[in-house]
Amino acid sequence: MAIDKREITGIILAGGRSSRLGKDKGLCSFKGKSLVSYAIEILEPLCGSMVISANHFPEKYAEFGLPVIPDEIKNIGPMGGIHACLKTSKTQHNLILSCDTPFVNTNVFRYLLEEVKNFQVVCPAHETFLVEPLSAYYNTNILSDLEKAIREKDYKMMHFFKRIRFKSVNIDKQLPFFNDYLFLNLNTPDDLSNAEEINW
Repeated sequence: MAIDKREITGIILAGGRSSRLGKDKGLCSFKGKSLVSYAIEILEPLCGSMVISANHFPEKYAEFGLPVIPDEIKNIGPMGGIHACLKTSKTQHNLILSCDTPFVNTNVFRYLLEEVKNFQVVCPAHETFLVEPLSAYYNTNILSDLEKAIREKDYKMMHFFKRIRFKSVNIDKQLPFFNDYLFLNLNTPDDLSNAEEINW
């Protein structure tokens, strides 16, 4: 059963410290556009509403016309952004995308949505089943388990997935939307400059 767009919130994670880039990652320019704008374009076709998770430069992120949500619990990595945004989400279904993977495409998320069924988190997996928790589907009903993990100071997403109904979905060359760069992370200035040469 297809999930109505109005029942899905898009959550863009731009909230990291970006220590390797030296500036706020989501605002970095890549092929003439900010990284956060790629994430918006990827999620927009599937989501009735969207928010940006950011802890720095909220006024700059607000220029994209979306609510900006700071972490309620600071310095615990991506879990902090996911937690804060799921708490503000008005929908049960949520698609989460980190702003540093501009080569992910909308079809990855379409594919994940087809696999939701009774699972609470559905992540893409690729290569040797490497899971991508920051390009994934999350149900807001994980919040109590998420808060329990935070109270226990266990901030690793892969540990958290053992607490809930979790599914990984293989994304490989057999799928028409696959490309070798789908989950390429741009974490450093060198990553950004090298990726400028990629045509996809």
